[in-house]
Amino acid sequence: MKKNTHYSTYIYWAMGLFLAIFLAQCGLKAISVVVPTSAKANQRVTFTMHCGAEPRIQGGGNYSTQLVAGIMVPKGWNARKNLTMSFTSPKGNGTMRIISDSELEPVSGLSWHQAAKKMFGIGPNLVDDMEWIVFRSTQAYSFVNNEDIDFTVKAECNVGAENMLVSLGFYIGSSIENLRPEDTDYKKFTFSNAFEVTDGEGDLIDFINPQLGTVQPVKSLDNDIITLTFDGGVTNTVLDHEPAIYLHVKAMDESGKLIAEIRKQTADTKLTDIGGKKYLIDIWPRGFFKVDKDVHIARLEYFYTDITGTKSVGYGNTDEPFKYTFRCE
Repeated sequence: MKKNTHYSTYIYWAMGLFLAIFLAQCGLKAISVVVPTSAKANQRVTFTMHCGAEPRIQGGGNYSTQLVAGIMVPKGWNARKNLTMSFTSPKGNGTMRIISDSELEPVSGLSWHQAAKKMFGIGPNLVDDMEWIVFRSTQAYSFVNNEDIDFTVKAECNVGAENMLVSLGFYIGSSIENLRPEDTDYKKFTFSNAFEVTDGEGDLIDFINPQLGTVQPVKSLDNDIITLTFDGGVTNTVLDHEPAIYLHVKAMDESGKLIAEIRKQTADTKLTDIGGKKYLIDIWPRGFFKVDKDVHIARLEYFYTDITGTKSVGYGNTDEPFKYTFRCE
């Protein structure tokens, strides 16, 4: 029995090795992308992916698969409602369909969109308000040995209404190979250079550059709890050697009129030290400013200060305040 068990184990190992060799020699070329540097708010933009297949099939036969492609964009674009994908290739052109949320990627057990985010992340973006959206070709294609081809995938979507600076993500893959972590031959991904949306609503949302002050979530109402973060590790400031950091903040209405201001250095305005020169404070704006039910807070303007209130840091390490505009989805 031991000999048979060892023999069976060897057979399975050998078959697995053969499959690994087979797969490793039939893959995709590196992906490159064409992304404009900017677009105006709500403009429909085309993003282009260039890739190719390099089939190296041992023992003859052919290799059949469907093309899979994905793009990572800010959630605020609502790209699922208007994103389209198509491709051109020597084997024919075609459209692609979004993979249903109910269809699970076999390796991870997550939806394809969640699996792509888990595997590829958000790239150089520092704010996690991104989503991956994955499409698959409606047709399957067969390859024979050494039948190298190049193909192009185009993704078209509206960029959303908000001003922002962001890096986009792109993925090309093979449907039957799924998203195995160890496999680099059948999935290629990359992230773009900075892409800016201009002429839009609200303050600039900078996903890429380290910020002295940030607010999470990116979108909220004045009745939501928000987290304000001060990152003293970004650059040297007048607060570098201060033992405690405090919040000095104003609440403004739609016209820019001051509703209330809090500039006392108390336990309520003290930020929590979370290490690495980073500090944060959670506030419920309506409760924090104790505003009446009929008062709407449109924007916050704020500084970070020392315990005396004489040393302060504003936007870009200047004397201009950080700003946060409340807005819904």
